Amino acid sequence: MLNHKELHVLANRNFEVCKKLEVYFPDEYAVSAAAYHIQQAVEKSLKSIILLEGEQPEFTHNISKLAEKCVELGTDMPQDFELLADALTLWESAGRYDPYVSFSKRKYESAKEAFSFFETKYEQRLEFYESLHSKEEEEEEENVQEQNQDIGMSGF
Repeated sequence: MLNHKELHVLANRNFEVCKKLEVYFPDEYAVSAAAYHIQQAVEKSLKSIILLEGEQPEFTHNISKLAEKCVELGTDMPQDFELLADALTLWESAGRYDPYVSFSKRKYESAKEAFSFFETKYEQRLEFYESLHSKEEEEEEENVQEQNQDIGMSGF
């Protein structure tokens, strides 16, 4: 499994694909591909949050299950996300196996907003953990310096 940073990069790539495909809307191929890629972006974003929290995400494309795990780990969800989650999960399988994807522009825009929401949550948590790590390193450095001073003084 990829680490949280690698999955985060892939999520952003999927999101960029969506934005590039939008210029071809309402072409059915572009719509189908964009629906699939926004689902992938949200899925990978949720999985990167789970990994960042030190857990292994379930091997699933089910957005509701991934969202539930994120909530368990302390990440809140956008308003009415549970309504969107089922559509996103459907877009993943339908985008690959159904030539007639049920697509709603409103849900697509909501999915993009959800992706941005999760990106913000990821960045906030990453910054928090990096600041914790930085403080731990500083404290460790101070302890080493104190130990070295103690050792140096005991020789006098």
